Amino acid sequence: MSNTSYSFKENSHMIVNQGGEKKVMKKILSVALSTAMAFSMFASVAFGADAKMTDEQQFQALKTAGVMSGDADGLSHLDRALTRAELAKIIVKTMNLTPVDATSYKDKNYAKHWGRTYIEAATQAGILNGKDATKKLFDPNGKVTVQELAKVLVTAMKLEVPKDANNTASAWAKGYVAAAVKAGYLADGINYQAQATRSQAVVAAYAIFEAAQVPTVKSYKVVDSKNVEFTLSNGEVVKVTLEKALEANKATDVTFKTKDGKEIKTSVTWAVTDATKVESVSADNLKEVVVKYDGEVDKATAQLKDNYKLSGNLAIKSAVLNDAKNTVVLTLDGDAQLQNQQKYTLTVSGVKAGSKVISANNIEFAPVDAKIPTVESVTGLGTKAIKVVFSEPVKQSYTGSFLLDGQGFYGTPSVNNREMVLRSSSDLTVGDHTLSVAGVEDYSGLKSLKSEHKFTVAEDKTAPTISEATATLEKLTVTFSEDIDPDTLSVDNVYHKRGDSKIKPTRYVKLSGNKYEFYFTKENALPSYATTIYVEGVKDYSGNQISETSKAVTAQIDTERPTVVDVRVPAGQKAQLAITFSKDLQEGQKWADLITVKDKDGKVRQVSGATFKSDDNHNILLVNFFSDLPEGTNTLDIKGIKDSTVLGNVLLDYSTTFTVGDSGAPTFAGASFKVDAQARRAVVMFSEKMDTTTLVNKANYVLTLDGKLVALPNEATITVTQDGKGVVIDLPIEIGGVDVQTKWTDLRIQGVKDTTGNYLASFIKDIHLADYSSLNVKDAFEVNSTNYFASLTGKKEIKVKLDQAVSKILDKSKVTVSGNTVNSVTADNTDVITIKVDNEISTSTGLTVTFAGAKFVGVAQNEIALTDKVISQTATTDTVIADQVKPEVKFATNVSTYNDVDANATDSVYKFEINFTETLRTGLDNFIGEDLIVTRLTDNKVLTLDSGAAAYYTAAVSGDKVIVTVNDGTVANANAKYSIEIKSTAKYIQDEYGNIVAAKSAVRTN
Repeated sequence: MSNTSYSFKENSHMIVNQGGEKKVMKKILSVALSTAMAFSMFASVAFGADAKMTDEQQFQALKTAGVMSGDADGLSHLDRALTRAELAKIIVKTMNLTPVDATSYKDKNYAKHWGRTYIEAATQAGILNGKDATKKLFDPNGKVTVQELAKVLVTAMKLEVPKDANNTASAWAKGYVAAAVKAGYLADGINYQAQATRSQAVVAAYAIFEAAQVPTVKSYKVVDSKNVEFTLSNGEVVKVTLEKALEANKATDVTFKTKDGKEIKTSVTWAVTDATKVESVSADNLKEVVVKYDGEVDKATAQLKDNYKLSGNLAIKSAVLNDAKNTVVLTLDGDAQLQNQQKYTLTVSGVKAGSKVISANNIEFAPVDAKIPTVESVTGLGTKAIKVVFSEPVKQSYTGSFLLDGQGFYGTPSVNNREMVLRSSSDLTVGDHTLSVAGVEDYSGLKSLKSEHKFTVAEDKTAPTISEATATLEKLTVTFSEDIDPDTLSVDNVYHKRGDSKIKPTRYVKLSGNKYEFYFTKENALPSYATTIYVEGVKDYSGNQISETSKAVTAQIDTERPTVVDVRVPAGQKAQLAITFSKDLQEGQKWADLITVKDKDGKVRQVSGATFKSDDNHNILLVNFFSDLPEGTNTLDIKGIKDSTVLGNVLLDYSTTFTVGDSGAPTFAGASFKVDAQARRAVVMFSEKMDTTTLVNKANYVLTLDGKLVALPNEATITVTQDGKGVVIDLPIEIGGVDVQTKWTDLRIQGVKDTTGNYLASFIKDIHLADYSSLNVKDAFEVNSTNYFASLTGKKEIKVKLDQAVSKILDKSKVTVSGNTVNSVTADNTDVITIKVDNEISTSTGLTVTFAGAKFVGVAQNEIALTDKVISQTATTDTVIADQVKPEVKFATNVSTYNDVDANATDSVYKFEINFTETLRTGLDNFIGEDLIVTRLTDNKVLTLDSGAAAYYTAAVSGDKVIVTVNDGTVANANAKYSIEIKSTAKYIQDEYGNIVAAKSAVRTN
């Protein structure tokens, strides 16, 4: 509150100061409220809560409360003019000030005046001043005008004063009078320049008291972040449920109503020392996720990035805790970024708060980045570089975005999330400079506006030091006293010692300009006792080299068990399961023995192997199966898996269910455009049935007209295709005066999702109309994570991927398949066409599919020619045609070749060749035999794979054959007979594309 003096009017003889000690005006409400309680009790009893009181009754109520008193005769004399002394008493009584026994004024007989102590109190409080400051005169018996009374009341009550008031008051007082009338302190339309009466003072004072009759908050109890119980001064308890949750340890204004409808506004602070839970997860840019706790968390565990797992396997670069210790900012690593408005989940584990450990699974959030990046600070790093910090992470920029003192900046920018360092090609002069920044782009494509920033360059001769070093056995985190030149840091100049040997990390990660993480292998881990780490050769941007190169550190032993934080079938990968753990795992574990998956029928699905997602991502395990997991609910059991720490902490037995089905994001499946004088139509197809609500929402589409982004107009129509997999958009002739036919160049689709809530892959799809002027074959037919131009999907059927959706072919004679007659070419309003031929085909060398001028009709009903294309499977090129057909046994008679390969007397070794329709996958010989049942027909003895048995068999793959060798020492002649069956549960006999053999009974008898 300022110490401003307020005059009633120009050249006024009365001054009112709102100021002095701040506590004075603060008391005007709090004390008035408490004083009013006694009065309110009297008023309610005497007159009833709803009764309209006369001026006289109001005076008597104020008299009872001790605010006003009658004259010597005890009467109110409300018609008399209000004096300055009487106003002083009303102010002192209203504010519950203590009368002051002093004599500051020199008015005649002032020392004996009845109002002296009130005048002195009001003067010392800075509310009233004398009439004549030079002569020190107050004029206690002087009269107060109505407009002067208005200003005293309005100023004391801090009412808003309108600037355009229109009434009969003097020019200086119009606003104060209007405010007083509006508040009910004065009547409307009276003579405001006349002398104020005691009656008017009573009405104004009583109005203030009446407003103050609302009970006060005596105490409150925070039940949880959204529920508070208030106990009022009159004993009433009010339970309030908040719309917005309280933030821990932060004062929040809360407004609620009493049972009789009176509104109370107060401040509530939810006092929480140690956090109990994750309060919220949010993202207002596409590179950072903000995790808020409801209290303080442990710095070491809160900043351990491995304690946070994002859906989509998004890698986290760093986790940074704020000074209040209740909020962590997660920054995504490398090229990883979020997508606007797409749903994500975050799992938190292992974050400590006091004696508790906080965990939370799959907290949903959706990023919304609508803010343009701005520059928060510009700092000189010695005379060699400039550090620019932005409001959010930004992309790499170039010197064209910067001007130094109005001139082009010549140097090399390098970006690290929010921070950008501009290395100058020449020394910066010591002194003040101005950096102009414009066009720096964030990860949602928004660019910064031009802004100028002053900064100072000073000569830097101080070498960096190690300000903090913390460690686990496997990771060292070093914070330097200033930003260091990253070119001077490597794994070779950071180490700890074991005897005379220098133990160096294998890699490091930059968290910020002055903070780095260094990772050691389990064999080279830091010791658990106090040791010294060394950092040598590091320099700041001014070339000052670190001199204090060592720091004592005690590594914390990681005894926390790993946990499973996410289980999912990756999109398009039904033969794979991605399991995300809370920590990195040890390499080389026997995954097939530790991981068991059962389908809905209880059958075990055999694991073919497992790999980590990447060299830097040993917490995400990709488990592969010999065949696709069946749709529906499957069960996962994990036992005995170890983390990568020195101790090798073991996961507790874990079991969960997961669903195989539509778990992946829908993809763009082609488009077609018809843009001419008759129509301006776009048809966009997707890989699966889509949510109709999102498809018809015009806000999900953006056009590019004449180089400018334009929202879809109201005149546009949107319809959904009959199969629900596509959308048809028809545009008017003009949009905003721009001709659509000649100026429409691009269509952007965003925010559409499938019927199960999965948003379109990458969230945004930009489609350039020029790319769809002709039809082309694409190498985008995905089979087992590999893209092909075509795929054999039946013995007489091939599917081919196009770059846009079509509805039919106009001349199938333009399509040929080597060695076959093409019977039909069909389309299904997607970007995949199906070719059927008369003879069986395979993906062996020499298979060729040719398109020579074939014309199609696009789904937008536009005629479009397919560019000439030959898809040829040759021995000298990579495979271009996939195979999705299961291999089969060739022989219709179920009889294969028999060879007696043993020349000894017993004739006990027999060799059988089972021929298949195509080449088989190698590398599974150790398992092939498990797919077979070999039976000796003379006694129906089922042979085993146990080489120690009297009769056993082995099996191996050779090209398109499985060679079965029977060793039967119980047979003494060449006439033994055997049958060989392929189990219905076979999984190891596969073709080169991973297709498992079809079950077959009795493929060999002799």
